[in-house]
Amino acid sequence: MDQITQICKFLLLLIIILTGHSQCKAKDENIGEYGNYLSWSFAKNSNDLANLKKFFKNINLEKIEDSLLEEIFFESVILEEWEKADIISDLLIKRNKKNFSANLYKFFNGILNNEKVEKYLENVETKYIDLNFLKVIYIWKNFNNSEKITYSYEDCLPIICMHYGISKVLKGEKDLAKKYFKSIEKGDFSSYRLKEILFYNSLSSNEKSSQKYLRDLENNDLNIKKYDQKFFEKNTHLLNPVLSQKDGMAEVLYNISSWFFSKDLYKYSAFFGKLSLKLRPNFNAMKLLLYAALEKLGYQFLGSGFVQDLDLENIYYYKFLKIKLSLLEDQNKDDEFLMNLRDFINEHPERIEMKILFADKFRRLENYKKAIQIYSEIIEKDNFKSKWKILYSRGISYERINQWSKAEKDLQEALRLQPEDAYILNYLAYSWLDRKKNIEKALILLEKAVQIEPTDAYIIDSLGWAYYLDNQIEKSVYFLEKAVSILPDDATLNDHLGDAYWKSNRKNEAISQWRRVLILDPNFKEKPVISKKIEKGL
Repeated sequence: MDQITQICKFLLLLIIILTGHSQCKAKDENIGEYGNYLSWSFAKNSNDLANLKKFFKNINLEKIEDSLLEEIFFESVILEEWEKADIISDLLIKRNKKNFSANLYKFFNGILNNEKVEKYLENVETKYIDLNFLKVIYIWKNFNNSEKITYSYEDCLPIICMHYGISKVLKGEKDLAKKYFKSIEKGDFSSYRLKEILFYNSLSSNEKSSQKYLRDLENNDLNIKKYDQKFFEKNTHLLNPVLSQKDGMAEVLYNISSWFFSKDLYKYSAFFGKLSLKLRPNFNAMKLLLYAALEKLGYQFLGSGFVQDLDLENIYYYKFLKIKLSLLEDQNKDDEFLMNLRDFINEHPERIEMKILFADKFRRLENYKKAIQIYSEIIEKDNFKSKWKILYSRGISYERINQWSKAEKDLQEALRLQPEDAYILNYLAYSWLDRKKNIEKALILLEKAVQIEPTDAYIIDSLGWAYYLDNQIEKSVYFLEKAVSILPDDATLNDHLGDAYWKSNRKNEAISQWRRVLILDPNFKEKPVISKKIEKGL
């Protein structure tokens, strides 16, 4: 249904745009240009990377209005169409010399190519960015110049202290740099990248605080290995230290990307993340942040290059592995997913969360017996919190293979451990309804579940169906109508509403609902039953 909806939206948008341009003198030309734009937009929404780039290259930039041109500019950077990005940035600046994103693009791209870039920084509209970012940009812009910018370590903001301190390390002024890093340590911060930087600099200065930073990094669950300090003293490259002006600029871009991400401006976050990696391709913390932004934009498939040939020593290995598994799941590469996860579990059997992921995958693949086997091993052998989650999952698996007594036992125990979980309440109660048993108990559970999750269509439907089976038809219609209003394209919900309409003597509406079921899902699992109801009613 999602694909059909996308196609309909695409065709509707095409009709609107073509109609709006029908009176233009250059009608055919405009239709062609907007057709390319729409084809590109459709490919983007469909995650069709090949056609995304194909149609992107065919867009005539001169004929695109400013707002669309800005969007295409962001896409050109995200897709790494750098030649296109160069042309668009010039066009944007030509139309508005103060354009924020275009000027910053030209500035950082110029840094990469050793060009004169001062004018671009001067033209940046400061209302779109925190001024402190411009201050740290100037720290690195003037890094190789005689011009000096001075900040007091006693009262500087952490981001300024960090960049100024790093710049002093690179200039050999380590004692002065320490004072700036000490100033940062006084604050409360959670950024693992900042801890990584402070750890690296404490190593080079033989600081006692290095052990604290190492433990902090391990607590962030970035890697499954337990490192010692001596290992990093010999492998400082794993900490992605800032060693040059370009590295410093890439670090600033990481900070800007992180700032936009925190404000839910994921397009900007991805834009500056891509620029950062252009300056510094192996910047691991940036790759993680960029993937998170791409995922928010529905572009996670563009991050597949980040997880090829994973280095076990990489401080972020465990996070990258999770990304790889997520991408394999999205691409329905089930065998590869299971192989990677199996290899990891064999090496690290203590990682219970990965065992659970392994079992969950078999459950999604409807290999319920294998899922039950793994869930049972976890329950019997491992001590862990949230045991109710495993019992809930195993209960679902038992129910799916018609071992109801075992399923009911697991679900009831899960509910005892987690009595406020709406989904356990719903699953147990609906399973009773499905078996036409414990209707009154099911009603009590479902009324509670709806109070906890008042907008979940499936839970509301369950309550409506419970009222139907309890012959409270008026209440049944109310809740079933509400469920269908939230999720109108679900065949089962429409079927239930049809039954309730028939019982309330609204027979024409009932037949309409049943017909709608077969429109929504021509292969509905109970199609013969639906067809019989359409013909003869209940």
